[in-house]
Amino acid sequence: MSYTPLSEAAKQGRPSPGELSKRLRWLTGVFLTVNFLIFWALPIGLQGQGWKVCLQYVFGPVHRFIDRARPLRWFANKFVYTEERFSDFFFQGILVSVSCLGSLAYIILHQREHGELPMWMIIAYYFTWVGFGGRVMGGAYTFAHKEGHIPHMYRPWIRNTVGNYFENWIGCFFGNVPYNFTTSHIAIHHKLNAGKGDTFYQWDLDRSSWADFMLFLHRILMHTIGYSSLAYFLNMGRTVYFNKLIKGCFIYWILVPSLLYLATNSWTFLFYIYLQPLLGMTYFLAFMNFAFHGFVEFDSEGKHIECVNSTCIIEGQDDYFGEDDHMAHHYATRVFYTDLATYQKSKQE
Repeated sequence: MSYTPLSEAAKQGRPSPGELSKRLRWLTGVFLTVNFLIFWALPIGLQGQGWKVCLQYVFGPVHRFIDRARPLRWFANKFVYTEERFSDFFFQGILVSVSCLGSLAYIILHQREHGELPMWMIIAYYFTWVGFGGRVMGGAYTFAHKEGHIPHMYRPWIRNTVGNYFENWIGCFFGNVPYNFTTSHIAIHHKLNAGKGDTFYQWDLDRSSWADFMLFLHRILMHTIGYSSLAYFLNMGRTVYFNKLIKGCFIYWILVPSLLYLATNSWTFLFYIYLQPLLGMTYFLAFMNFAFHGFVEFDSEGKHIECVNSTCIIEGQDDYFGEDDHMAHHYATRVFYTDLATYQKSKQE
């Protein structure tokens, strides 16, 4: 008769190192949840419902009218993008930039002049950060995402100077480490399709359990800060990706906050305006991916069944340039969002 010897920790009624680690990860998830409820739930929830109930009927027609303006699209196609179809992103990109940079410049000037930010101004900044219907937050993430997937989207004069504008510049103020999409998202998440080794891996967790979701929140935090992706690239010997992402981490964690501190002389400013968006986006990404990759099934050969392990939202009211179809995004990445309806019909049995 065999038995497993008890560890010294178990004999003394103390948690083992593994159990202690799990409890700390769970507490991290609880902290991120409470933080989200305090700072981000209302800006996202209220503006989402406000957009659906009435604001879309007020601002939607105006947006569509300007977005379709020929001079605007001519300019975008002539000077910004390499293909005409990418001009669909131009006007919304302008709105995201104006909202982000305008509100950021205002609160920096206020901080410099008055030495502090009143809480009502911080809350107002969070509302502008999210935008009506989440259009600013969603736009900043979506365009950074597009840039990571389409390296030649911009004309050479932009690629060789500014680079990926949303991923590596605007993205810093939306919790996005520069070069995250061109490295981690492409070389890990899409390479593994959410499988083992992915920094977004979740199939070892119970996706119907809030307790396990707390553990997943910790896992996504390790992704958003850059740690788990750097560890993956280091272990796999992917030095090109590692060097690019470590550069992004230096920009995000050292360079930008140093410049902001020099401009504001305030650690409180850094916490509320620079760090909070990363914490809020971490929760949002975890929540979305728990749905996008919530199911897993394999065929007789042990391969992932595509339409199961990546979710497709049909006729969603908040689709953002095809982001609703996560199945096509993983397994038909080159299909442009305007062609998704045709692609989806081709997959129906």
